[in-house]
Amino acid sequence: MSGKRKADSLSDISVAIDTSKARVQPVLATFSAAIPPPASSFTTYRSTEKQGNYIVVSENDKIEYVGKTFDGDRPLVRGCNYLLGVYDPQTNSVTFRQAPLVRIDTTIKALKGSRGVSDRDISDRIMQAHTELGEAFGSKKRKAQIRADERNRINMEGVKNDMKMIGASIESRASSMPSKQELTDAQNSARPVPRYNPDTKVPAEIYDMDDVLPKSTAAFIDISPLLASPTDIDVYREKVPTRSGFVKSKLSYLLNQPKPDILQIKRALYLAYLIRMATMRNKQLADRDACLKSLCCSPEMADALFSKFAECVAGSVNPDGSPVYIKTTAMENKLICYIAVLVLSLNGWVAYPSELAGDLGIQGKKAERYLASVGCKLEAVSASEIAAHTSNKRSASRSGKKAVLKAPIKFPKPSLRRA
Repeated sequence: MSGKRKADSLSDISVAIDTSKARVQPVLATFSAAIPPPASSFTTYRSTEKQGNYIVVSENDKIEYVGKTFDGDRPLVRGCNYLLGVYDPQTNSVTFRQAPLVRIDTTIKALKGSRGVSDRDISDRIMQAHTELGEAFGSKKRKAQIRADERNRINMEGVKNDMKMIGASIESRASSMPSKQELTDAQNSARPVPRYNPDTKVPAEIYDMDDVLPKSTAAFIDISPLLASPTDIDVYREKVPTRSGFVKSKLSYLLNQPKPDILQIKRALYLAYLIRMATMRNKQLADRDACLKSLCCSPEMADALFSKFAECVAGSVNPDGSPVYIKTTAMENKLICYIAVLVLSLNGWVAYPSELAGDLGIQGKKAERYLASVGCKLEAVSASEIAAHTSNKRSASRSGKKAVLKAPIKFPKPSLRRA
């Protein structure tokens, strides 16, 4: 009866679209770089000449944020509109209002052009003054000598005055530049890794596993067929979208326990989804039906994966009206970092780069860099140890390395070599 009443209440919800020209206009924003703190306030300006053109601005002590809904004479988004819905429980109604999409660019104030320093070149002023003096009082020979000397002489009095201005400008710019710790914190916050605790001394407490696999997403993972038939190969192939030996060994172990750990089984199956998504090309992602079949998951699970690890192509839709998603370089890095954390969590916070490389179809050195980017320390191990702890025959045929997550976490420093 409760399920029927809930369905009846949902069917009674009224839906409306607000077309009024309110002064307060909601907007959707994408950030090209640093994301401002949650308490930041933005000001929206609407064009009075061209409908649909908005500018959104904000700033703090270090950074300016400026967003636009247009790029030159063209709108930023073409072919689709975005709506924001607000549910009112008192009237049991949902009101939608059109929300423009703005792309917000960031500018570091300390890197903007300096002000107050004369644009006139110092050496040109000095040479001009001495040239005029020689032309006024010197002989022809002296004039020629003065011109020759001026090529290698600097008027230090004039330079001192300008040095004060330059020094003041440098001090002003240096005082507004972020500190080393602020730069480190900003760099760490921009890393494509799950939410983490930098101070804990327990490896298992470093990463927030609820951020890796939220409860709302875990609800879409159906493991009941695997629990009912843990040794049925056909059921396994139907529910698990990857041939990963690591996933197979972990699921086999977890499903055959006297009291199976439901959360760990869901994390292992979620890992299988992510590995399959990492090996798919953008052309495959565009075909929604084929993508759902390849992922072996529900449409709700696929939508959760796309929204977290892919980007929607503005103005592009599939024949069924669903948006087109692609994996950008940033999203692919995020996806593989989440895969690395899941592998570590299922394997006692130890992982073998050669096995990860085999599952993802990437080079071993690249797998090592991904594991290092999530805070792992790489240690040399023998071929016998790799063979004893991995199921990938190719990776177990020679010596290599293992990645160990240690606390407190330390991320690698950025390389200073040119790409």
